[in-house]
Amino acid sequence: MMIAALLALAAPAAADAQPSNLPGVFEAACLDGQAKLSASEVTPTSFDQLPAGLRASLHRPESGDVWRLNSMGNSYLYMLNYTPVPGVSPKICGIASDAIDFKAAAGALAARVGGGMERDDVRSAQWLNARDGYVATATATAGFNVLQISWMTDADKAEAQRQVAELAH
Repeated sequence: MMIAALLALAAPAAADAQPSNLPGVFEAACLDGQAKLSASEVTPTSFDQLPAGLRASLHRPESGDVWRLNSMGNSYLYMLNYTPVPGVSPKICGIASDAIDFKAAAGALAARVGGGMERDDVRSAQWLNARDGYVATATATAGFNVLQISWMTDADKAEAQRQVAELAH
């Protein structure tokens, strides 16, 4: 996976994995595919090493990569692959952190994907991007605040695009 090479080989000053910049790390890794974190900022780990509650919320991927971000608190970047099944995301990418400010992180995600946050007390929000084929999620689970991109299968993307096109008429 290209992102794994970028994470392992990046220049030390290329990114900042501190809690205040985790939304930027999420965008670079999950939306842009260009995260540049140094080896001092991330530690490769395995899915099985994630905290139990977080691991349970992610179910059981077929494969993937997980890194612990060497910042304050417990923060993880994950890119997981699932068996392609209609209605189930075959690939997800996210950051889970007990140190990230949820409101700021959700606001940054909303601004990036073109959505809005109607209420200040929302603890979970999703945005559909049918054109690019993903669902962006900001939520809290198992003591972690989570930003996540769930990529659609080609068939699900085509169906979402069809439904959006129907809304325009």
